[in-house]
Amino acid sequence: MIAMKHLRGLTILFTSLLTLGGLAWGWHARQATLADLRVPQTRTATLFLPGNSGGWLSMRDMVLSLDRPHLAHFSLTAHVSFNGHVRWQQHRPLATNLLVPVLFKDNTHSRREATQLVTVLQQLHRRYGITHVNFVGHSSGGTIAYDYLNQQRQAPVTINRLVCIGADFPDRRPLKNHYPQLHILNLAGNIGRTGNDSEVPVDTATPLRRLVAGHVSSYRFEELRGPVWDMQHSLLHENPTIDRKIIRFLYPPS
Repeated sequence: MIAMKHLRGLTILFTSLLTLGGLAWGWHARQATLADLRVPQTRTATLFLPGNSGGWLSMRDMVLSLDRPHLAHFSLTAHVSFNGHVRWQQHRPLATNLLVPVLFKDNTHSRREATQLVTVLQQLHRRYGITHVNFVGHSSGGTIAYDYLNQQRQAPVTINRLVCIGADFPDRRPLKNHYPQLHILNLAGNIGRTGNDSEVPVDTATPLRRLVAGHVSSYRFEELRGPVWDMQHSLLHENPTIDRKIIRFLYPPS
């Protein structure tokens, strides 16, 4: 009996060490992927929009991965209450290429979140002097961004770029408003040849092209194919290759 408990303890210890080693290796690989990359430093802020039921953990690793002097700077977080009140959390003095996670308390209603996003952007403009922004939306975070673009009430800021990651657009109508300055990158994951990322089929992401046609400056779609540990829906925002694609798209050479 004692021997069995000892063996069980060793098994748990070995598993824990293996898990920690894997996490450490993954973080090192993520850092290494971006180590040689440089992008222009601008006053454009990038807002990160989690998907359905998402929060800080959803976009944390991506934001922290991009938070480095030669890329971008994580200085602000916007916390949005159920009734749309915004509480700002400032982590450090504002710098260039500002990264701003937007965390909605009511995080299961994308159209409502799109409406609340107006207040976030209004305050970002009024309190911090931001006039140009990008959106990065994972899953229904991409839908939130699209719904914001397609609503009548908007904030006095210019949307430069939109990145959708594993997003689909059910029952959405074509874009009504014109955005001649807006560039869109739509990324869809495909596990092997399954045609989906375990949650979002590739063919439900592609309708975005039709929805925005003729209303934006450019649109690019990329289907990313790979193993489950890279392309599973909830792991798309943990993928260093996607980090690199995103930051290069958001802040292209001038």
